[in-house]
Amino acid sequence: MGSISPTPTYKVEKIDRSDFQGIIDAIAKNGCCIVKNFTDAATVDMVNEESRPYLDADVPWEGDLFPPETRRCANLAGRSKTVREKWLVDPLVRACTAAFVDKTTVNYYGQTKHTYTSEAQCTIAVTLEIGPGGKAQRLHRDDKNYHVDHPDQTETGYRFGTDVEMAFMVPGVLTTKENGATLAIPGSHLWPSDREPPLIEEESIAYAEMDVGDCWIMLGGLYHAGGANNTTNVKRTVHGLFFVRGYLRQEENIYLANSPEQVLSWAPEAQKVLGYNVSSPNIGFVEFVPPMDYLAGVRPADGVLKDFDPSQEKKT
Repeated sequence: MGSISPTPTYKVEKIDRSDFQGIIDAIAKNGCCIVKNFTDAATVDMVNEESRPYLDADVPWEGDLFPPETRRCANLAGRSKTVREKWLVDPLVRACTAAFVDKTTVNYYGQTKHTYTSEAQCTIAVTLEIGPGGKAQRLHRDDKNYHVDHPDQTETGYRFGTDVEMAFMVPGVLTTKENGATLAIPGSHLWPSDREPPLIEEESIAYAEMDVGDCWIMLGGLYHAGGANNTTNVKRTVHGLFFVRGYLRQEENIYLANSPEQVLSWAPEAQKVLGYNVSSPNIGFVEFVPPMDYLAGVRPADGVLKDFDPSQEKKT
């Protein structure tokens, strides 16, 4: 009789940034890992300082995307010189996105063979700060925005090329289960799209508890959520860089070719088909405001941001 292979054990591995192959192997197996010594405390302090004014100026969210206690610093790479010059172009970040996100294909022009590689680009850079009392998000996959159909890889193991997105999240403070550390299900990146995640209380949940200087890396297909902040006086601050395949955008960068005044004069149907809208559920906003509202200078009258797609209601 043939031997029965043991069921794989998935977990959050902690690996030093010097062990690149170990990082790649851990992400492929578990869908995530914590990188030790990704950065240093002085650099984190600089990013904390650069993002703080925008976090303090942010307004509550009304809806399902974020708990109302969460604050955001959008456009982090534009607002933080340190993020832009240190983390965004970090060689380890680039090596990881090359391994998991880049896409290479072969095509022909007549009888001439061409090989093209679409390199990963940053789809959003944002600081997320969960205040005391903030509830946990629902478990979700970040690549829902890109409508990825995940195959079942629970028997075959991970196949490179099946993910289009990955995230790098650097804590601004010590992150713990108590103050809202990201929670995740290691191994869930292997699940097919029609598999429902369990309740957060299940034993399969792991927490990305990190020291300052660490970095949480996860694939877009991993089920995860922002944790609940059960403290009374600690804000959980995390700086996130999210990367996606470079071709997941329009061929012509029409946004730079037309002035806001021109765009505002167009018919709504033209604005929409040219990309000046939000693709359900959450692609295309500007500082968490719908693009046409942003161009027109319209902001929430009640000082509250809301979900872009009203179909994201909770189960009844």
